[in-house]
Amino acid sequence: MSPRNASQRGRAVDQAAGAVAPPGSVRVVVVAGERLFAEGLAMLLHGQRDIAIIGAAAEAVHAITLIRQVKPDVVLLDPSLREIDCTDVIRLVMQHAPASRVLLLPTIRDSAEMCRALRAGARGYVSRNAGLSALTKAIHGVHNGDVWIERKLIAEALWSGGRAPAGGDGADERALGGLTAREHEILQLLATGGTNRRIAATLLISEKTVKTHLNSIFRKLNVTRRLQAVLYASRLGVRGPHGPTGLDRTA
Repeated sequence: MSPRNASQRGRAVDQAAGAVAPPGSVRVVVVAGERLFAEGLAMLLHGQRDIAIIGAAAEAVHAITLIRQVKPDVVLLDPSLREIDCTDVIRLVMQHAPASRVLLLPTIRDSAEMCRALRAGARGYVSRNAGLSALTKAIHGVHNGDVWIERKLIAEALWSGGRAPAGGDGADERALGGLTAREHEILQLLATGGTNRRIAATLLISEKTVKTHLNSIFRKLNVTRRLQAVLYASRLGVRGPHGPTGLDRTA
């Protein structure tokens, strides 16, 4: 692609508010403080199957106006915007386009920032070192209702200070306190990446019993997925019993 064509496409992306996306595609807005990064990312995603870039913004005020107008399916957000904290941007997105899913693309990995962003309403967190394939999977994942976080980032959040500050959400703490001793054990093993089979073998119980306990845990914590339960526990400082490498092991 010639520099002239790239420039034209970058301008077209920036002016894309109100653009008509192909039926069935995931409608995406890119928000990044570095305009070159925003335009480059938009161009990379432009040719991806089932993804339509319908806008890009380099400033928070412009971004919120754009998002309010087009109500995208997914917002790719650079958390290093200069004029406003990214958690405030996320809350504004939730206010003006509650159906939009926010996926963060940080310059550096910060587990505390990740936890704050998730509490504010973000649905995913993908480092800029991830490849295009991983990013497109993350976009489709959060669009389908998943919480999408790279395994290594989850491990860092669990073991390096990404827990909730003292005196945090009392309702969260009460919900966690409502778990039985066995459910706490299972949640700890889950936090190390344990599969149902591994948890059953560790606790000398059946996989069916593990599933029953997990359903009870999910109900008490008001979550629907294993990853959401792990992230919930990480916010309140629950540590797995077998060290920080558990999430990097395969089942």
